[in-house]
Amino acid sequence: MKKLLLAASLSVALFAAHINLKVDNSNLKRIAPNQNGMVLSFAPIVKKVIPSVVNISTEKVVEVRFPEQFRRFFNDPFFKRFFGPFTNPNQPQKRKEFALGSGVIISKNGYIVTNYHVISGATKIIVKTLDGKQYTAKLIGSDPKTDLAVIKINAKNLHPITFADSNKVEVGDIVLAIGNPFGLRESVTAGIVSALNRDSIGLNAYEDFIQTDAAINPGNSGGALVDLKGRLIGINSAIISSSGGNNGIGFAIPSDMVKFVVKSLIEKGKVVRGYLGVYISNINASKAKLYGIDHGVLVNQVQPHSAAAAAGLKPGDIIVAVDGEKVNNAAELRNLIAFKGAGTVVTLKVFRNGKYITVKAKLKALKTNKITIQHIESLKGVTLKEKDHKVIIENVEPDTYAAMIGLKKGDIITRIKTIKTGKWVKIHSIDELIKLLKGLSTGDALAEIKRGNNIFIVQL
Repeated sequence: MKKLLLAASLSVALFAAHINLKVDNSNLKRIAPNQNGMVLSFAPIVKKVIPSVVNISTEKVVEVRFPEQFRRFFNDPFFKRFFGPFTNPNQPQKRKEFALGSGVIISKNGYIVTNYHVISGATKIIVKTLDGKQYTAKLIGSDPKTDLAVIKINAKNLHPITFADSNKVEVGDIVLAIGNPFGLRESVTAGIVSALNRDSIGLNAYEDFIQTDAAINPGNSGGALVDLKGRLIGINSAIISSSGGNNGIGFAIPSDMVKFVVKSLIEKGKVVRGYLGVYISNINASKAKLYGIDHGVLVNQVQPHSAAAAAGLKPGDIIVAVDGEKVNNAAELRNLIAFKGAGTVVTLKVFRNGKYITVKAKLKALKTNKITIQHIESLKGVTLKEKDHKVIIENVEPDTYAAMIGLKKGDIITRIKTIKTGKWVKIHSIDELIKLLKGLSTGDALAEIKRGNNIFIVQL
């Protein structure tokens, strides 16, 4: 009886539920890709772009040290026979390393943009063009914070690529990635733009990546990501992969960021970013309810004598747009301000006390050469400085966690591994370090420290 009642109730429930699904049963007209003598192909685009993409090979000299447990064996005649009688196991040994990558020609007279990590530390840079010619390149300038670098070869009448406005790229656009994966020259893969404005990946200090499923593999770094007009929309930079090969998640540095960096490196020899002078945080759900606004960036603190102070910004202000461009989070605001450049006057749309106001700010130059850390617990009381793309400890206050684990003046923080990244990330700037450690508890990261000729690991 109970079973009958249950079946009846289910039957009533099923008949009571009703939904209208949107259905399209119309017939599709299918045509062959070679109909009317035409073949669908990316070949015309490839022919236009591929002369602008070059192969880059680098040579660098690195120092390696024999592990301490093996050094005592060098007194053994057997080991001396293989390593030579003059090998000093206590001194670092030099050896050459070779690497491959890609680059994109941006001027007829030989300027080429590539990734910083492709040429980092290189003692020799060799460029091969499509016609098979080989050149020794010189480094014009590099910017580790965006993973970009400019090199130059002594050549004329090259084929520079055409830049597109990366702000006009949309998710779903078809793109081509061109480069030299695994050293295989002039390789082309196709895909779509999977996502835009990817940040907090933990690769660079400044991130605004275009994500694509076009296959990007080792050696593609520094190559071109182009649209169907053959215009550059990004420089291929990195992949997310557990195997080291393509998993359909690749990242490219957008062309607008590339344009700013390469022009700065060529014209000024360095990148001078804009600086507003505010400490900021994102608008989360609770803040949105409190302030009555669902987007923008909250100003927590205004630095004295900064561009923000001169413009009249106040703690509690919410910046919602820069020069008419909507701001959704702190990373977007940071990128927008940085790549406007120092000396630029920007118009900020600000939400204050329930009303929108407009203020103008003349950006100052970003200076991060030396800073004392107070907002990251494991480095609290540590003064850091930047020199030659290295982060060096300038001072460690006594009775701090950093002092307890033995950090000292002159130590170089070379790499960081956190519970977020799960892998070692090279450190070239204070910004990169802070970004990786921000929000972590003490003990959630490992740091590789170089002290003289010794390297050791500490827990931060």
